[in-house]
Amino acid sequence: MKVIMTSYHTLADGTELKPGDPHEHDEAEARRLVGVGGARFPTKEDETRLEAHDREQAKSKFRQQLESSTVDELKAGAEQRGIDLKGATKKSDIVATIVAWMDEREAAEREAAEAAAKAQK
Repeated sequence: MKVIMTSYHTLADGTELKPGDPHEHDEAEARRLVGVGGARFPTKEDETRLEAHDREQAKSKFRQQLESSTVDELKAGAEQRGIDLKGATKKSDIVATIVAWMDEREAAEREAAEAAAKAQK
């Protein structure tokens, strides 16, 4: 169960959490932390912020994976996903094209989800 820390907390593994940090706990620990005032349950605004943060981290990790790939691996991956590289041959251009494709796909998925949510209302 996800909570937002409201005070400093050190986990058993030595990880330090500070106020505002999200953290996943089992239900009993989450409720205990909320009960003693060390955490709170996330609001809708927190959820939106955390989702955006998670997306950015995933994009950063994906970009790192792209940067560590060879040009041939990038081209093969783009071909598998049906990404038009638009004649790009330099690694930086290929990475930029793939990232732009991912951004467009993410935006389209977000628009579709928003439209579906609006249609349900």
